[in-house]
This record gives sequence, C-alpha cells and structure tokens, in this order.
Amino acid sequence: MHDSNDWGYSNAGLIASQDQALLVDTQFTLGGTRQLLDAVEGVCPLDAVGTVVSTHQNGDHTWGNQLLPQAEIITSAASAAGSCHEMGPDQLTQLCRSTAQGKAVAYVVEHFGRFDFSGVTVVPPTRTFEGREEIRVGEVVVELIDLGAGHSAGDVAVHVPDSGVVYAGDALFSGGHMMVWSQSLSGCIRACQTLLDTGAEVFVPGHGTLLDRAGVAGIRDQLSAVADAAVSHAQRGVPLADAAHLIKATHAGSWAHPERLFTQAAAAYAEAGIPGMPSSTWEMLEGMVSLTP
Repeated sequence: MHDSNDWGYSNAGLIASQDQALLVDTQFTLGGTRQLLDAVEGVCPLDAVGTVVSTHQNGDHTWGNQLLPQAEIITSAASAAGSCHEMGPDQLTQLCRSTAQGKAVAYVVEHFGRFDFSGVTVVPPTRTFEGREEIRVGEVVVELIDLGAGHSAGDVAVHVPDSGVVYAGDALFSGGHMMVWSQSLSGCIRACQTLLDTGAEVFVPGHGTLLDRAGVAGIRDQLSAVADAAVSHAQRGVPLADAAHLIKATHAGSWAHPERLFTQAAAAYAEAGIPGMPSSTWEMLEGMVSLTP
C-alpha cells in the first residue's frame, strides 16, 4: 500500500459516453498504466479511448502514453513547449541504482527507487491548444482549460460542466504541499481561482483525495500566505535558503512533504526578481532536502 501523497502515484480520470472515451493522464510506469487500463476496460473497450489529455508533462502523468497508440494526446501549447525540471526515465533509473552518496541521492532513491521504468518511451502530445477548447465525448461536453505556468511550465484542467467536476492535475495537491517547477507561485494561486470560477463542486487533484470548493480555496489561501511571507523575507534581504526554513517553520501545518515549500519560496523569490532560483532538477532537490530532518 502507498499513501495518496507518495511521490509518483497520481490520479487519472475517465470520461465515457456513447462508445467514446477520454482519459485524463496516464501513470508513471507501464505497469501502473496497465493497471489503470484494466480498470478502464471495466467501463469501455480500450479502443474507445480516442483522446488522452495530459494535464502537464511530468512523467507520473504521461509516461504510460505509449500504451494508447490509437489516441490523440492533447495538452496546452505551454505544456508542450515548456521544459519541466524532471529527469527522463533512463536518467532516473540510473540515479536510483547509483552508489553515489549524499542526501539528495538518498531522497531520490527513497521516493523513486520503488518504480520500474523498463520499456518506457516518452511520447509527446500530438495536438496542442491555447486558452480554452470545448470538445465532445459522445454526449458529454468537456472543456479544456489552459492554466498557464504554475506547478509546471504549463498546466491543463479538464472541466465537465454537466457533472460539476474538474480534473485539475497538479494544479491541486490534496493533503500535501505543492511542487512548483515553474518560476510562478502567483500562477499557482491564479490557477486555484480559475478552477473555482468554473463553478464546479468536485475537484480531482493530481495527487491525494477529492476536494470540494472549500478545499480548493484552502490551497489557494495557503499558497497566498507562503507568497506573502516569501516576498516579505525577500524585501528584507533574507537569503532564499533561510527564508525557506522560516516558511517551513510557520506554514508547514500537517500536510505531507513540507520540504516542497522550498520550491514555493524559490518561485516567489524569482517573481520578486531575487536571484537564486534553482536552475536544474538537482539544485531544486538539494534545496528541498535542506529542509528535511
């Protein structure tokens, strides 16, 4: 068993109507995606899945795309063009098998060493959009929403208006602190408000349990509080590493992975024009593990 906020275990969604189906995201590994597709087959034939919407390009949401070769893979132009700060499957496998020492390596092995990335071929999107786009899945109207940079370089939400449901990808984390791979904490905050503005009542986060409107508002307000604190520290000349420790001490709460607050602070510093935003996955990891016990 794994916790719903463990790294690498993500939520996906299926919308099916009149022999047509749309899948929101795949999984981190081929094995995980096959389990997902087994569940899909309990609802509809796999060849009915004509569309996969990738909420962003992180591997835990896309590395199973190759198992749906018949599907059009849609994401936003910003998502497709942006470079997430993640490693590829081969690089991540090599690192997990490495004999190198250090807290950052140990952190990677702890959270990703359990996964088998054998056979993964990263499959890019086949079509992109900007702004908003409405598509139909049988009788169901689905709205794709380009949220812009936030959690990643480009995030996408999938809104099903008649059901009052939004699949938010990693624009929302439930019960765990958000990773911010982009340099825009304000984008994460705006995304939360955009999701609320749909009027939906049920929100499927990229990780963790379902959220209601109050839960989404709580995430928005938490991110806003971190942003305010980070800007205050930046204006007083507090170095990023020190500010991240102060923010963790006051804003960690009971959510999982408080070390991710480093990435939120770094994004706020970048938006404030303060140098020091990590320029690589490794620098981001080192900043995060500096907040671990």
